[in-house]
Amino acid sequence: MVAGCDLGKSTAKFVMLNVCDSDTPILEDFRCIVHHGNPLNAFREWYREKHIASCAALAATGLHSEELVAPVISGLPEDACISAALQLQQDLPEQINLVSLGARGYSVMTRDRQGHVGYVENDKCSSGTGETIVKIAGRFGLGLEEADQLAFGAAVSVPISARCSVFAKSEMTHFGNQGKPTDQLMKGYFESVARNTAALLSRVRIEGPVYLMGGGARLASFVKAFREIAGGTVFVLDEPQLFEALGAAVLAADQYREDKLPKLPVDPEQLIIPRRTRFRIQSPAQQWASNVTYQSAPDVTEDPAVTPAVLGLDLGSTGSKAVLTSIRTGNQLTDVYDRTRGNPVDASLRLLDEILRQTKPDVRAIALTGSGREAAATVLRAVFPELAERIVVLNEIVAHATAAIRCDDQKGKSLSIVEIGGQDAKFIQIAGGQITESDMNKACSAGTGSFLEEQAVFYDIHDVKEFTRLAQKAKRPPDLGQMCTVFIADAAAEAHNEGFSIEDLFGGFQYSVIHNYINRVMGGRTFGDRIFFQGKPASGPSLAWTLAAVTGREVIVPHNPGAMGAWGIGLCAIRELGEEKLFAAGTFDLNLALNARVVSRIEFRCADSKCHNFCHIDKTTVAVGAAEKTVLSGGACPKYEISSIASKKIPKEAPNALEERMALLENFREAGTGDREVGVPYVGVLNGYLPWMVTFLSEIGFRVKVLRSDSKSLAGGEERCFSFDSCAPAKIAHAV
Repeated sequence: MVAGCDLGKSTAKFVMLNVCDSDTPILEDFRCIVHHGNPLNAFREWYREKHIASCAALAATGLHSEELVAPVISGLPEDACISAALQLQQDLPEQINLVSLGARGYSVMTRDRQGHVGYVENDKCSSGTGETIVKIAGRFGLGLEEADQLAFGAAVSVPISARCSVFAKSEMTHFGNQGKPTDQLMKGYFESVARNTAALLSRVRIEGPVYLMGGGARLASFVKAFREIAGGTVFVLDEPQLFEALGAAVLAADQYREDKLPKLPVDPEQLIIPRRTRFRIQSPAQQWASNVTYQSAPDVTEDPAVTPAVLGLDLGSTGSKAVLTSIRTGNQLTDVYDRTRGNPVDASLRLLDEILRQTKPDVRAIALTGSGREAAATVLRAVFPELAERIVVLNEIVAHATAAIRCDDQKGKSLSIVEIGGQDAKFIQIAGGQITESDMNKACSAGTGSFLEEQAVFYDIHDVKEFTRLAQKAKRPPDLGQMCTVFIADAAAEAHNEGFSIEDLFGGFQYSVIHNYINRVMGGRTFGDRIFFQGKPASGPSLAWTLAAVTGREVIVPHNPGAMGAWGIGLCAIRELGEEKLFAAGTFDLNLALNARVVSRIEFRCADSKCHNFCHIDKTTVAVGAAEKTVLSGGACPKYEISSIASKKIPKEAPNALEERMALLENFREAGTGDREVGVPYVGVLNGYLPWMVTFLSEIGFRVKVLRSDSKSLAGGEERCFSFDSCAPAKIAHAV
């Protein structure tokens, strides 16, 4: 008997082969174990239970195989194992394409009739692979099988980019907050993963069938999408996740036949050697606890049931908050929190329901902020059409700044706000009580609260408070980097296997988040005299300590930092509408909103022949009691919008400089009459010099054609540009 194992990133696969009775090894036993970041424990369990010490040989492949030492034949390349496994599969054709989708990557192996083998794998980033699929499904409250079933049953899909896992998560969260169905989002994501994998296949594909292997081959929605995109004949191997472990066992059998191997020990510990640490140890953040000041909650004696108030809703990507703000004093009367769960409309209704359970508030206006503000505002305007002018919508920057100035005894004289949320992070600079500068994380949610939460779940910690409690205990937090959450997670897995405790890893994650913020959100800016730390992740002390440790500055955490957006938008509404008007106004009957539900939501493009913007317009049908109301929203002009007074639109008749420039550029689409044609891509820096470039080339004798992008260019560029760190403009340039 010989054995083989594949110690992968998320699962460990084990195979036992009988090589005594025939020349062809026979599969005797196999097992697949999800190891939750500790593959060596899974190895120990299997080794002891199956009495592997009695086997003639043992070989290992996979990410963690090099942690096993002789007499284990360890560190076998994955391509060598796949090639060896092919020898055992006599029923497979000579000419074959093998596509593998695993937790940390995807690869393609080809074998032609002469036995020549080709092998290519994706870039070092693990985005768009098995581990990422699990995390994105979990973001929507789904297990992997549930997400697969939903996607498989969806009739249509929402296009998603899977080139970067963080971008994909941000994109899907954004679409979810717009009300896009989860099944369509998951279908779109699986299609994107399939598209990336098929693009890799296209680089080396030979004639012959395609066989899928790896854990991803068990996902029906991925297989379906891959078949449609790749074309040709596509099969799935039996037990597809075991193929590399099977190949390792075949190589063990070959080695056994050729050499007399040392006997395997009874104790698996003799086969395991931990890797040497490569991580720089950072100081425990708790050493800077004295640099953090927590503001206490003010005494509030007002009764929310009889106090005229504004209901502020901050509908974020991961969490949603509601705060009742007194119109007279501006104090918080009560607040509630709930998960957004990818649907801000449902989240807003749950928040209203919870407030009504606590009290019967006298609400004179409703104010909304956060990424889901427009979707929820659309429904509320349908429920309260006659009160639409008292439904205020503003962005989070203004809301957070307003709340911070209220908490600052110097009223924003020189104040910097560090706001870290679930999906984004913001830097707001305030001077003299006014916002002077602000910025957000660029395009993705790397280094935000959702990343910390996902990593906690990966290490089987499902309570954020427990994550914070453990992070506070960090004594040797490793430097896990700050470039990208995918790389940070990879580094953490390596650090964990080197012996760093869960507490130290969690402390390291928090250092990564703060370093990411300082270098990528704040950039080269400097802090003001005071630093306010806001957002739900600021509720626990350890992240605030880490901010103080990295900056070396005093950090102020306001009372209830996670509710600052909801409170701030309430204060904005009071300032916008005026106290007198609100005191004289009628009360919102929030119970009416609880009976509202979105019946349908479709999107169309404005077809105004006099306008070339072709804006996307949302048409939402809301059932309010027995009646159904249609709400149209969106667009650059007020033609369709039911707008609040806080969301002033540009007049339709106003000059459009961009439109005028594009009209002028139409004269340069083609030029010249020469025999040789030159294509000028309308991308990057050439955008500003197109007239000059076209004129110059045509004057020296070329025929010039301007190459423009379209709605499919980004997807086309992703199939052509395989560099993991290429930006969207670079990919579009490849497509053009």
